[in-house]
Amino acid sequence: MTYTPPNTAIVLIDPYNDFLHPEGKMYPMVADSLKETNTVKHIQELLVAARAHKIPVYYGLHQQYKAGFFDGWKHMKELHQSQKDNKVFEEGSWGAQFYEGMEPKLENGDVVVSKHWTSSSFQNTDLDFQLHQRDITKVVIAGMTTNACVESTARYAYDLGYHVTLLTDATAAFTKEQKDAATNIVWPLFASKLTTVGEYIQSLKQD
Repeated sequence: MTYTPPNTAIVLIDPYNDFLHPEGKMYPMVADSLKETNTVKHIQELLVAARAHKIPVYYGLHQQYKAGFFDGWKHMKELHQSQKDNKVFEEGSWGAQFYEGMEPKLENGDVVVSKHWTSSSFQNTDLDFQLHQRDITKVVIAGMTTNACVESTARYAYDLGYHVTLLTDATAAFTKEQKDAATNIVWPLFASKLTTVGEYIQSLKQD
């Protein structure tokens, strides 16, 4: 019997080739963390389970770089400067495409929300609006990176009153220390539930 959790959505953050593929621009900086918890495989397993149980996936994506994008900016953050210098997630490029197998599926009810400028997939986007339109009150968050976009999005969701589940092995950071500090020390402060992908999938099964 297929069990569909009520009022629940997956929020998947930045599953870009530039992060997750060995040839991606950001991959060398997150490779060790990705490998440590087999992050790519776990995200793939999460998506398979989501589609099997008809759980919609909301895609929280960083703004893509394009020529002239930051012209005239007076308050550039370090991450904006880095994105400009390295043309990370460049619009129309392979690096800004979804990692193979992680593409949204409209038939599953997946939603690609407006893109975020800094860390939170909620700030200055329509994610909250889109979730409310479908009466979503519980979010299960995965993606990149552990102590930046994932954590910022989860904190924002917590402040907005969502039930927040965080998946400790469906994420990665720029260092092992950053990931461990986030998942072991910081995340428990605001997450409604911490679990692994395998444990979450198991919870979806009904006798």
